[in-house]
Amino acid sequence: MLKAKLHPIWVPTVGYRYSVIFRGKLLVERSRDPECDAARALVDKGITGKLTMLDGKTGKPRTIIDIERAAKLCAEEGPYGPRLVKWRGTVVDGPCTTETDEPGGNVVVA
Repeated sequence: MLKAKLHPIWVPTVGYRYSVIFRGKLLVERSRDPECDAARALVDKGITGKLTMLDGKTGKPRTIIDIERAAKLCAEEGPYGPRLVKWRGTVVDGPCTTETDEPGGNVVVA
């Protein structure tokens, strides 16, 4: 199982952002969606499979993701809390670009 360390960084006026360390090297820096951003970075390097995100301070597992599936998603704030939606391009500190698959605007993720 692949492992990466998740390190929170407090950024004034915007809140927490996260850096991801994989195999001792910085993979993602100051991300608001570290799991999906890390997955895209790993897919770009040809790495697939499962990734366990560990707390950078304690080393305890926080999340386990399927790299290929997570690379196709991004997290955004929905009307009832956070939700995963299809990823359609680069996000710089704003909402994801999404494509809805249902008339009510809900995104279907299989």
